[in-house]
Formats: sequence, C-alpha cells, structure tokens
Amino acid sequence: MIKIKKYLPIIIGCFIIFGLIAFSFIYTYFIKDTLKPPPSLLYNEKGKLIGTYGYPPSLKYIFGVDRFGRDVFWMVIDGAKYTISIAIVVGFLRVLIGGILSSFYGFMSTTMLRIIDPVVNAFRFIPAVIILFPFYLKLNDVPDAAKERTIAIQLILLIIVSVPVIMNALGEEVRAFLKNDFIISSKIIGARNGWIRRKHVIPFLQNRLLLLFVQQTIQTLFLLTQLGVFRLFIGGIKILSLDIGVDRQMSKANEWSAMIGANYFELSIDPWVIVGPSIAFIVTIFAFNLIKLGIERIINNQASDKKKYKVDSENKFSDLNDFDFVNKKTNEEFKGQIKEDSKYVLT
Repeated sequence: MIKIKKYLPIIIGCFIIFGLIAFSFIYTYFIKDTLKPPPSLLYNEKGKLIGTYGYPPSLKYIFGVDRFGRDVFWMVIDGAKYTISIAIVVGFLRVLIGGILSSFYGFMSTTMLRIIDPVVNAFRFIPAVIILFPFYLKLNDVPDAAKERTIAIQLILLIIVSVPVIMNALGEEVRAFLKNDFIISSKIIGARNGWIRRKHVIPFLQNRLLLLFVQQTIQTLFLLTQLGVFRLFIGGIKILSLDIGVDRQMSKANEWSAMIGANYFELSIDPWVIVGPSIAFIVTIFAFNLIKLGIERIINNQASDKKKYKVDSENKFSDLNDFDFVNKKTNEEFKGQIKEDSKYVLT
C-alpha cells in the first residue's frame, strides 16, 4: 500500500495521458464514421429557429460548434493523439540527444569550451519561438505531396532548438561530477574517458534524464501553443471558406495549438471555440506535472534513504575508531572460535 501511494502521482498522470491518446484512436477508427454532423440550423422545442453555426456549449455539444459546423469536443479528442504524441516524441529525442552530447561536452577542454560556450549560451536568451518563426513560416504552406517531409522537418527543428541548452546544463553537471575524488582516483590509475563515461557519468545522469524528459515534454506543449498563436501549424495549413470572400487558415490536423491559433479571429464572435483545446492543454500539462512530482518524490526518497542509512551506520558503530574493523572480535571470542573450529580438524 505504501509503495502504491509513493507511485500514485505517476500512475494518475500516466492514466490521463494514455487515456486521452487511446480515446483519440478509438474515436478516429471506431466512432468518427458513426456520428452525424451538427445540423446547420438549430430549432427549439416549438420549432422556432434559434441559431446557426456556431452553437455555444450545451449538454449535446460540450465545447460548442464552430462556424464551420464542426463539433469542437470531437475535434479536441481527434487532436489528442497528434498533440500529445508530438510532445512526447520531441521531449524524448531532445533529452536523448542532449544527454549523449552532454556526456562528451563535460569532458571538453577549456580551449574548446571558449569556442563553443558563446554559441550554446545564445540559445538560452533567445526565445525558441523567435528562432523557429522564419523556418515555420516558410514551411506553413506546402503541397499535400510533401506533407510527411514537412512534418519531419518541423519536428527536427523543435528538437534542435532545445538541444544546445540541455547539453550545456547537463554538461555543467557532468563537469562538476568529474571533480569527485573517486573519479580523480580512477583517472590516476589509468581509467580512460570512455570507461568513466560508461561506468560513472551515464548512471549519474539516468534519474536526471527521466525528470528532464517530462520537463521537456511540458515545454514542447507550451512552445506548440506559442507557434499556434502565430498560426504556424504542424503539417501546414488548409483554407476553409466561411463566406464569399471570407477565408480562414486552418490546420490540416486537429492539433490543439493549431485550433487555438486558427480561431484567433473568431474570439470576438464565438469565444468558446478555444475553450475546448485550452482545457485539453491544461489537463495534459497537469498530468505531466503529476508525473514530474512523482519522479521528484522518488529521487528525494532515494537521497534521504541513503542519508538515513549513513547516519544509522555511524550511530551503530560510534564506539569504533577510524581504523577498526566492524566485525572485530575480542581475544576471548577469538580463542573460543579457534577451539570450536578445532573440532573439525582432521588428525
């Protein structure tokens, strides 16, 4: 019961994340084709016309219907698999590449650091959305034939923009870790950098990489939201005609950040259109924060257990000197042990 309580935030967070992704796939392959589109005209019980696209939130349409006649709730469900999957993949690859590079970055000489550090530190002070803006603007309007290639390039850009910062942060930790006495002793007796990296540095980074993965996934969600505000969508855009001479740029997929950015002009008319994707973002980020909290608790508990074990050991053998053996026997105990053992000696 205590173990389950320890992992409860992680369990709840994972349940929410994988539940959203699973429901999204179920909708796409099993539910989508069975649903009827919302009616273009809405009548009350007396048969009086009360509205047309878009409808405000109601019991039948939880997040309302936009002016293109699309049920916002099912759009959010459909986009869950895209948004969350992108965030997880980008967060994982950021940490994987940044972790590998940091294990080499920490071993670099001072001369090399003087050359590389100014370039790496520039990524700390320039917002990622500013770096990505010109690239995404060029990739926003692409033909359907190049859709897969465009998405791949956009994801690579999302990964690259944060790798230098991760490499620098973890590299500094590695450099501080290499100053430990046991690392210096290993180098003195002939241990090479590859051996130290494999046996000491990688185990040292494991817990940090897991926590960093969740943090980078959350940051990716925030970055997608910022790009959506600028109407820069993953997978490009499509044009929907609202009226004669009135066109709107929409995402080719129901990705949440694109739903927010694409409906920017609709806020003054139908402000509820961004409520659905906004709630989805909040729930998802809350779930990832629960996972982050659970990982932090585990790391802190491991550190406190080690500290407690060290204190208990010191108290248990507080009467021993620095060079005494823990299992030291008195002369009487030693003689008794010899006498006992002599029974089994063959003569």
